[in-house]
Amino acid sequence: MRCTIYSPVVDHQAIESVRDVLPGWLLHWEGEPERWSSMSFKSAQGTLTFNSLEYTGPMDPFSKIILGTSSHFWKRQDLPESVMEDLLDFVANTKWLIGVVGTSEVLSEDVLLKAALELARRLNGRVFNGMELVSPKP
Repeated sequence: MRCTIYSPVVDHQAIESVRDVLPGWLLHWEGEPERWSSMSFKSAQGTLTFNSLEYTGPMDPFSKIILGTSSHFWKRQDLPESVMEDLLDFVANTKWLIGVVGTSEVLSEDVLLKAALELARRLNGRVFNGMELVSPKP
């Protein structure tokens, strides 16, 4: 189970919003709390890991993901042009990518999506599930 959050802002403190949907889960991070590179929520259900990725230079991992996502939507023939333009604009304005990985077979996909959507809502971002950019509901 995995997805990626595309955010137009970098706000490392927004991860606190995930605590609201994962009460009682233990939180561990790599890096400083204000600038973590990886953060994991752990419980008996499994682990949810959030990996931070920002632009560091041309053709870095961040840029390659943005390019690949843009290409994915550019090639979609089933999307109306206005929708495709909105998606491409959103992806182009992404400042922060957060990879979300569930690392347990007993961890339900609903838990992963609930946490990812809550963080995306807090960041005014969207969740990419491999096919679509999903906007969280308010």
